[in-house]
Amino acid sequence: MPSSWDCSRILRQADAQARPFPDASFDTVVSTLSLCAIPDDRQPVAEMIRVLRPGGRLLLLDHVIGLAWSVRAVQRLLELVTVPLGGEHFRRRPLVHVRAVGLQIEQRDRFKLGIVERIAARKPA
Repeated sequence: MPSSWDCSRILRQADAQARPFPDASFDTVVSTLSLCAIPDDRQPVAEMIRVLRPGGRLLLLDHVIGLAWSVRAVQRLLELVTVPLGGEHFRRRPLVHVRAVGLQIEQRDRFKLGIVERIAARKPA
């Protein structure tokens, strides 16, 4: 790694609900297992879209509501403890927000009993 490498130009800590970046400033936005820990998951998705360039990709991986009723029941019971203690939500659906803002879903799959969802979407050019 060159001595001139400056990580502060690449990595920045910021509030997911109000990113300090100009509109359309990134080719790709990645979010992994973070929307489940934010009080309102709509605003961070809106911010991701705002900073994404036309034609850019959004890559999401997060906990979602399970496919089977028994899994959803367990998730609901867990949230009775995890939401008040740490703000951890297991039954979110980021896909709904991504579709609502008009992104084109390129790939989507669920695994781990359907409780983890991976989405690759593209912002229209």
